[in-house]
Amino acid sequence: EVESSSPMLSSATRKLACNLRAARPGLGFRAASKFSTSTKSGRGTTGLAQLVISATAAAGMILGFGAYAEDSTPPMLLSKLAEAKGQGGEEKKNGSVDKEETPKTKQQGGASISAAEAKKKRKKRLNARSAYSVKIGKKMPEEVACFVEVAKGSRNKYEWDEELGHITLDRVLHSAVFYPHNYGFVPQTLCGDGDPLDVLIMGDDPLQPGCFVDVRPIGYLVMKDEKGTDEKLLAVAAKDPRLYEVRTIRNVPIHVLDEITQFFETYKTLEKNKWVKVGAWKGTTEAKQLIEETHRFYLEEKEKGAGSVFEFQS
Repeated sequence: EVESSSPMLSSATRKLACNLRAARPGLGFRAASKFSTSTKSGRGTTGLAQLVISATAAAGMILGFGAYAEDSTPPMLLSKLAEAKGQGGEEKKNGSVDKEETPKTKQQGGASISAAEAKKKRKKRLNARSAYSVKIGKKMPEEVACFVEVAKGSRNKYEWDEELGHITLDRVLHSAVFYPHNYGFVPQTLCGDGDPLDVLIMGDDPLQPGCFVDVRPIGYLVMKDEKGTDEKLLAVAAKDPRLYEVRTIRNVPIHVLDEITQFFETYKTLEKNKWVKVGAWKGTTEAKQLIEETHRFYLEEKEKGAGSVFEFQS
């Protein structure tokens, strides 16, 4: 039956099949003939394949070959798997060591970046969120941006922290006074004391610390403290309709100016190693000139890369 259903079997295969039938008559090779198919040459292909596979597996079980009964994976593949497994275990064991020995560089677009360049890029990212480097405004000096640090009526002196990128509490005023108006600074400016140009924003209501406001300069107060010249710009919110008519310092009541002067004369009186000298008020034209000068000073110092304001500048 084997010979009639599979005429292409070699003599060795036919002999093996006959021996299997003699040893185990119930193997049932007749079933293989029903899987036979025909090709254009008329020879059985699928039936032959099934017969060879069945005969080989049966020979392994009966004769104790064991090669296919235990594991049908080729020896070469087994060696490769064992080698890969050994390497994986070694990498896992030495993972912490390899991590420590990795050079402190980054890969961006295939280019190696040194630690110094990575630090410079970090500073550039910090600069992107810096309140000091926000654009001063396209209408400068007629209108400029202002960053609010202290709300009107507060005794808490908040300041922008360039390193943290947030507002922090610098101190609570030592004297029994409070800020008569909203207080902040004009970005992209630099005064003689190493800080941006301070500004008082007149208005009826407190402004939220941390917000930016477009302001219209009215004048400024000449001042000097222990760190250097420290002028105080006086301005109004450009979008406040109640102060639309306030265009020059002549539109501001004298008593309001006196209150501001008195505040800055006394707000550091009880603080040790601090002093203030207050001068006269300057008009609107001088205030616009001050904005242009401090902005130009900012740009010059930025080119040099100097000054505490520019600690995190690119």
